[in-house]
Amino acid sequence: MRLKIILTNAIIVLLVGVLSYVVVRQKLSSNEDTAAMKTAVERGAAGAAGQLQLQLLRAELWLAENGGTDAIRDRLQNAALNDRERRANATAALDELKRKAADQRTVFNLAPDLAALVDQNGKAIGRSDNAQAYDGEDFGKAYPALMEDIKGNSAGSDVWLSSQFSHKFLVSYAPVHDKDGNAVGVVVFGWTLSDQSIANFSDGATVLAVVEGGQPKVKAKANEGEAPGFSADVEGSLKDVVTSALKAGTGTQITSSVVAGAAALRNVGKGDVAAIVVARKLGGMADRANDVVLPILIATAVGLAFVFIAGFLLGNYITDPVGRMEETLLAVINGNTNQRIQIEHAELGGLAFRINQLLNTVLGVEEDNTDDEGRPSAPPAQNHFQEAMSVDERTTDAGAAAALASEPEAQYYARLYGEYIAAKKANGEAVDGITQDVFVNRIKGMERDQTTKLGKPVRYAVQRRDKQVVLLAIPLG
Repeated sequence: MRLKIILTNAIIVLLVGVLSYVVVRQKLSSNEDTAAMKTAVERGAAGAAGQLQLQLLRAELWLAENGGTDAIRDRLQNAALNDRERRANATAALDELKRKAADQRTVFNLAPDLAALVDQNGKAIGRSDNAQAYDGEDFGKAYPALMEDIKGNSAGSDVWLSSQFSHKFLVSYAPVHDKDGNAVGVVVFGWTLSDQSIANFSDGATVLAVVEGGQPKVKAKANEGEAPGFSADVEGSLKDVVTSALKAGTGTQITSSVVAGAAALRNVGKGDVAAIVVARKLGGMADRANDVVLPILIATAVGLAFVFIAGFLLGNYITDPVGRMEETLLAVINGNTNQRIQIEHAELGGLAFRINQLLNTVLGVEEDNTDDEGRPSAPPAQNHFQEAMSVDERTTDAGAAAALASEPEAQYYARLYGEYIAAKKANGEAVDGITQDVFVNRIKGMERDQTTKLGKPVRYAVQRRDKQVVLLAIPLG
């Protein structure tokens, strides 16, 4: 029986748990909408590109307003005079400019990693943090967009990638003017192209790709766990999405594993050379479904554990007394007719009692009505009570009559009952069936009978005579 209880409940719990898992997982998986994912990655890429372009534009405007300090202007106007003092002053001014930019949290999401000076001929003449670096390097030749903006006296942004100068930067720059308004060079802010630099632009897998030699190359990546291997695909199976975005501004591509969207970084460099690509993994909803429905399986396992524990305890509760009843009946069948079922059980106790009664009837054994101490457990019959109160005599005692007449009725009956019971017990007589209510009702009836006979009220008193309890009727008048 124990095994049947456990298996029945275990199967029910298991079926409910597995069915819940399948239904919830199928529902979550069916919610994966490729069209919606395509729209999401397009918006994610456009949003990330927009945020990056906004940061670069803010930097251009801020540099145009704050970049032309006296030390910086002096260094640009005297680029040919390569004296140590001017270089040191320019580096100190660039350091201060970087510090001020870092404090402008509303302008810069990320503080610039570099500040540099380039003269009107496109030659680098100084940078922050190191007064000895950038001494005459030809940045104008390496970055044509920079030279065009210097000649056009305009601000701009670009992607600086150069193994010669160890560059891997996104940059913004603005012209520095002399007193006559002529451009004498530019001041540059640069941000290292790192994974951290794009980490906060999208919650999807994100890369910044730059076209080099006609092929997209990943320069920074973030959240790759959302689409493992995505950054490698951008340089391979997803390269067309970058090319498409650079031509049309945006592009999307769906493969067997991901949905990717790309957006070009406009007005960055000479022509569009960089793009942000965002991707989401197909089947990702199903993977997340596992995370959602896993607790259902855990709860099912816990439920099965409770079923086994509860089934074992419940089985013992039922099978143990049944086994004892069976052993007792087997002993009776084998000739031990004195055996009886001795169990206390809320559900089976009544059955055990009836079986014992049946055994006594079949075997002709008189049923034992005594308690554990050998006293009769059955109440005395009504005729026992009648016989116990059958002794009744009358007496005339003026003093006793006066005392009884003055005693309150409730007190009189209670006292009389107590004296009567005490006298009966002293004689060794059974009093289990004599309750106070029955006794008082009986006394009142006797008093009415005597009053009718004598023509006057009576009350009773208790006496013991010759091992008998006598009730004496005493007239009150």
